[in-house]
Amino acid sequence: MNPESITVELRLATNASSPKLKAFADVTLPLGDLGLLKLCGFSVVQGAENTPTRVVPPARKGEQRYFEIVLPIGKIRKVVDDAVLAEYTKQLGTEGSPGEGTKRGRRA
Repeated sequence: MNPESITVELRLATNASSPKLKAFADVTLPLGDLGLLKLCGFSVVQGAENTPTRVVPPARKGEQRYFEIVLPIGKIRKVVDDAVLAEYTKQLGTEGSPGEGTKRGRRA
């Protein structure tokens, strides 16, 4: 898979219930002749002070904890994380209204 062909739609969190939540992202992965796979519901979160911003895969809330819906494993995890964080960094540096989704391929 060519990392440049990954598409990220990112929306900055404006009124998040948690100040740690910074953005939401949907990722589209090309599958060649089979089509595309769109993974919705990634989150960009800021951990404790002096920890890097990280990408959290889509999850649903259970009775006692959250359960992953989609969990990228292996090299694809780094490719997806890098693409989402690159788009997040780009949107933080651009003018315009926060929360507007964009469709851009990201290099990982």
